[in-house]
Amino acid sequence: MATSAGVTRGELIAGFGKLGIQPGAVVLLHSAMRTVGRIEGGAEAVIDALLEIVGPTGTLVVPTYTFAHEAEEDPIIDPAQDKAEMGIITETARRRPNALRSTAFRHSFSAIGPRAEVITRTDPALCAFDPRSTFGVMLALNTQVVLLGVTYTSSTSHHFAEFMSEVPYRQTIPKQVKVRLADGTVVPQAMTDYQPKSSGGSYYGTRSPDFNRLGMMLEKQGSVAKTFVGNAAVRKFPMRDLIDLTLVEAARDYNIFRTAEGAAGSLTELDFGQCLMCPQFPDGAGRPNRVQWCVQDLGKLELPASS
Repeated sequence: MATSAGVTRGELIAGFGKLGIQPGAVVLLHSAMRTVGRIEGGAEAVIDALLEIVGPTGTLVVPTYTFAHEAEEDPIIDPAQDKAEMGIITETARRRPNALRSTAFRHSFSAIGPRAEVITRTDPALCAFDPRSTFGVMLALNTQVVLLGVTYTSSTSHHFAEFMSEVPYRQTIPKQVKVRLADGTVVPQAMTDYQPKSSGGSYYGTRSPDFNRLGMMLEKQGSVAKTFVGNAAVRKFPMRDLIDLTLVEAARDYNIFRTAEGAAGSLTELDFGQCLMCPQFPDGAGRPNRVQWCVQDLGKLELPASS
């Protein structure tokens, strides 16, 4: 039960603790803080709660993706200054003095803890989903993926699973960009992005991504721990379980990541929590974007005022 001032740090720790996260774990957090409700201490309290659970030998990782560079003719990637576009928790974590950040065209990560360096100091020329890059390292470290108030639609680990399954509708794209180093020097850098093949940036045909489909398969096989933290529905699953399941299912049908033909936008329904699509907002490149939120009670969700 949250206090009138909001969910306390102790309540956050107790809630996350129900997921079975062990000390020393590597946790990859995807989040929508608004779904929790009011929080004493805000985003800092969420970060502190998870760091306390994983302890001094554990590591917290957050996606600090930056899409603004996609709209630039001559992008300069600046790991120290580029704003994370994945919500206030990710931007707050990125700004912490002890956080390290990977260098990537879009899919960078910030990490706090003893595994931060090995996770973030991968070759920037590689696609982030390459087994030798960030996701490959997190897989080797048995990373636990936590979805705070969001559904599998926000799980970038599913794109990693697409990469590992070599789905035919996505491709790697070489990028020639510049990177601003810590000393301010700007140097040229080859990078690799991973995108749908359609020139319009969408999936072919009348399909669309449906990562909830694999998510429900994970839940049915018992791989997903579920609880509520404040008003947010929270899920936790091992990245390894997702990849193992995917390599079996995608061998049968690579469309396991997508809706049926002609059913674009029709996501698989989840049976834990109440889901809705969040209000539309532009990403850094100016494109409209929406993600699916999941809460205990839709009536308690405070939506942002429409502009």
